[in-house]
Amino acid sequence: MTTKHKVLTVLLWIVALAFFGCCVPLLAWTFLRVGSVNTQKLQEKSKAELIPAYNMYVNNLTSSALDGLLAVPKVYWLAEDVVIAPKPNPDCFGSADDPADTAEVLARAKEMFGLEETIYNTDLTLRPGSKIRWYLDDTVFSISWKQVYRNAVFAFSEIRIAHPSQFRRYFADNTFASPIQYKPSEMAATVNAVTAMSADFYKYRMVGTVIYQRQLYRFDGRNLDTCFVNSAGDLLMVPMGALLTEEDMLAYMEENDVLFSLSFGPILIENGELKVPWDYLLGQINDFYPRACICQLGELHYLLVTANTEYGYPTVLNLRQFADVVYSMGIQNAYTLDGGQTASMYTDGAVFNSVDYGGERTVSDIIYFATAIPDESFGK
Repeated sequence: MTTKHKVLTVLLWIVALAFFGCCVPLLAWTFLRVGSVNTQKLQEKSKAELIPAYNMYVNNLTSSALDGLLAVPKVYWLAEDVVIAPKPNPDCFGSADDPADTAEVLARAKEMFGLEETIYNTDLTLRPGSKIRWYLDDTVFSISWKQVYRNAVFAFSEIRIAHPSQFRRYFADNTFASPIQYKPSEMAATVNAVTAMSADFYKYRMVGTVIYQRQLYRFDGRNLDTCFVNSAGDLLMVPMGALLTEEDMLAYMEENDVLFSLSFGPILIENGELKVPWDYLLGQINDFYPRACICQLGELHYLLVTANTEYGYPTVLNLRQFADVVYSMGIQNAYTLDGGQTASMYTDGAVFNSVDYGGERTVSDIIYFATAIPDESFGK
């Protein structure tokens, strides 16, 4: 049998399996693997949600069946109701002391994800004695490193994901206003994050808009700049005063397909323009504290940043000094997250930055990036 005949035979078998008796079990299997969904929830899923998930399964089944005959790339994503992401593959983590030793993994990541430019490069001057840590699989690339600017230690995590569902927010106990709080590293481990960071610590204050899993829990459009994250994984930054009624907010959520919000601020950089105000309600922006922000570098391409003290580097920064460093790197869009003792970055199973004031504090929320490749226990 020729290769062409083999390909056609395999495709015919896949079509036959898909349309003659296997649709229901395949769909059930898909949701057990792509998200923990019970029977009742499965029945509630709309056709619009079922079809894409089923298509993903059939695509990957086809890819496996045609391995060695025809290149059909596999695709993965996470259902919106997934709380615990798949566990990262330990073999996909790596570390190095010298940027030159990361050339191969960086080249592979660029090829896999079509990255023309990255902030991270092999010519960087690292904070002496620090390590580079990375993770790379077919759905996510994350690389973390430290540099010294203004006598403060900046920790960076650059992330590229394959699908927007891999960029997520998590509330303590997956509950709005939970009375129990956890360290960011504890929450990151709970949800199997590849890379994570503290977010806005929304429960510490009663100002700011809170959206989580498409639900509006708190509305406040007057006091803070807000960063909305939509279903495409984009950061949509809206200045205070732009959305003044709950009706306006709900309409904005629907129009922009908003999944969750981050409410701290201010907007640091927007469309390449530095936006740091002279005064702001939160963050004591003119005083000197550890700082944190999230940046979007391109489609599904992000940078997390913290600035802390470490031994031999005792300086903390005001927000304008912090912003000047981020801006000097050519960042086009950046939003300020809670700093001080809240600012904590996590990767490779551990806290990556040096958290000031005695180490991590317990907080109410994190943002994180996950692999979408199911592990053996995912969905059970």
